[in-house]
Amino acid sequence: MRAAPVLLLGLLGLPHVGCEEKSTSAATGATSGAPAVTLVGVDLDRWTCDLIATPALISQTLGIPVRGVDSTLGSAPGTPKPCNFVAEGAAPEAWSFDFDCRDRALATAEKLFTEYTERNHALIGQFDASTGGKVFTDDAGVEQHAVAAPVEVQVGRKALDHHGQAILFVDDDTPCYARVAGPDAERRLLVAKLVAAKLTPATAPMEPRPASDLKATVPSGK
Repeated sequence: MRAAPVLLLGLLGLPHVGCEEKSTSAATGATSGAPAVTLVGVDLDRWTCDLIATPALISQTLGIPVRGVDSTLGSAPGTPKPCNFVAEGAAPEAWSFDFDCRDRALATAEKLFTEYTERNHALIGQFDASTGGKVFTDDAGVEQHAVAAPVEVQVGRKALDHHGQAILFVDDDTPCYARVAGPDAERRLLVAKLVAAKLTPATAPMEPRPASDLKATVPSGK
């Protein structure tokens, strides 16, 4: 049996009619005769995980029953709480995604790409140094392996699958980055692509703003 190493990565923290009303448009010139201004983004106090993916949709993507669970972790100021799920396979699986759409989110994402890559390689180096790069069996008879190497994947504008546990990606039509965590690479990529497809200017957890303002923070659309 192959067992993935347990890592404390600190990956987490870091859709609704009411939300859509605020995130889609506002006729600011309705009485003055000025053109209406379309707003995008959903206030954090109105944003919910279902705007991106319901447990049923995650279940459909993973191919096994899934239930949503409340996050026991807080989130950084200005970001929503992570969205957590438990998939009821042969053994329970933890899945999650979270977002950062703050003003410096894209700059933060670039730092995380570097940090996660360096940390990932360091852990592999430590394993190789202590074992000679060989798989070993622990006292319980379970094979122990080094963490998977970081690899770029095709999600959003830029994405990295790291530590064999999560995908970090920069979205391609919002000023946000996201993190998707799950136990295996193939299905992790499927969930990340689902999250990227559902994350749009209208569903992004960020302060509502004129749609035209996104041009200054998002280089190009989808």
